[in-house]
Amino acid sequence: MEKIKIVMSELPSIAWWGDGITAYPDNDMMKAGVVPNQTRVIKEHKALVKVISDLEFDVILIPFSEQLENANKFDFVFTRDHFLCNQNKEIVICNMRLPQRLEETDFVKDTLRELGYTIKILPKNECIAEGGEFFYLPNENILLSGCSRNNKAGAETMAELMGVNSLHMIYSQGYHLDTAISPIFDSSNNCIALMCAKEVFDDNNYKLLRALCKQHNWELLSQHHSNKEESLNARTAMNCLTLPGLLVGTSMIEDKRIMEFVSTNQIEFIATSVSQFNLSGGSVHCLTNELF
Repeated sequence: MEKIKIVMSELPSIAWWGDGITAYPDNDMMKAGVVPNQTRVIKEHKALVKVISDLEFDVILIPFSEQLENANKFDFVFTRDHFLCNQNKEIVICNMRLPQRLEETDFVKDTLRELGYTIKILPKNECIAEGGEFFYLPNENILLSGCSRNNKAGAETMAELMGVNSLHMIYSQGYHLDTAISPIFDSSNNCIALMCAKEVFDDNNYKLLRALCKQHNWELLSQHHSNKEESLNARTAMNCLTLPGLLVGTSMIEDKRIMEFVSTNQIEFIATSVSQFNLSGGSVHCLTNELF
């Protein structure tokens, strides 16, 4: 397998959410009306690019177009939501559920085509699928899908176009799956564990998640926070760019069992703050995407 490349968006030429963040009703992690500190936005973005580059991954920066700026589509920076990529250099473009984010995906296609990837499109009238609702496990050729912003047709068609061996639907109260769970990969890119925020699962769906992990011999690393603010902080920290033997997050995960597992399995954990992007409901996983 070729070395994984990481896709990010450039920042807009104007202030990112300079008139205040527009929060979406189904996203409990957004801070409505808050104006991010633009100096820190730029500093944190540069730092994340540098961290990934220093790890010897190529970083592909997608231009932030003037058209997006004029439409106040500032969440374009969350490139995770725009597409999924398989190991055959095939990319499936997502269909957003939220009307505020429609058409964002149009602005990634040219760059991805220029890199030699084949672009596939989901049927727009029936399939809803957002990249933050998925985890693609390359070695296992498995797709994990959330069910909050995805619909069934979107998840199933995504799985078909990605050519995966199996699709697993995971139900939670997280607005995207990556706010509820995160996989951990060993140095050979085998999935060895799922981290999860237990508070966003009801009892039945947590049992289903536990059964899924048992089926695939994945460790289930659960943390539970009944306090809302503590839960949001923990879920934000868990939203990592997860690569072979590596986790990159906005802050260290405070759960002792998770960090012991990370250490025992020789997973490198790097923290680089993206606090200003957290204000709009996204963290490191949201800001990045993988090309295989």
